[in-house]
Amino acid sequence: MAITAIIPKITSAAKKFSGKPLAVTSKVLGVAAAASVIYDAHVNGKEKAYACDSKDSADRYFNQYSQYMDCEKESGTLAKLKKLWFDSQQNFSYYHIGSKSKGYLSGVGHTLVNNLPLIGLSAAALKFKNVGKLAGVALIVHGTKTLLYDVMGIGKKKSG
Repeated sequence: MAITAIIPKITSAAKKFSGKPLAVTSKVLGVAAAASVIYDAHVNGKEKAYACDSKDSADRYFNQYSQYMDCEKESGTLAKLKKLWFDSQQNFSYYHIGSKSKGYLSGVGHTLVNNLPLIGLSAAALKFKNVGKLAGVALIVHGTKTLLYDVMGIGKKKSG
């Protein structure tokens, strides 16, 4: 089969696909990309929340323990009061709420900022007709790159 016979068939197939199938595909990809970003933001937020809480808890414990162990006066009463204060601080769980909230919001925000181009393409694919088709094509290209490079490792430098 000659190339001149194939080109009209490819052109015809491209014209058919560039209509409603591409519009529907763009919308589906827009939803999938947005869902992926939201999922990643949530998971990254959770991980950052636990990491932030662990670090803050360790720092807080170190500071509280240092305060508990440091006593300028020899006093049994002062030592007992310091012990009561130290123990009450260790059982105070509201610190964790603040640390975890700070970490979660940081993780979510960082992920959303890093994925702004993908969010924009998703919004365009869902909102507009012709621009949405172009955004859908860009999402296809991004998805293909992600599959080949990030998942399968094709094109990555081999280590060792």
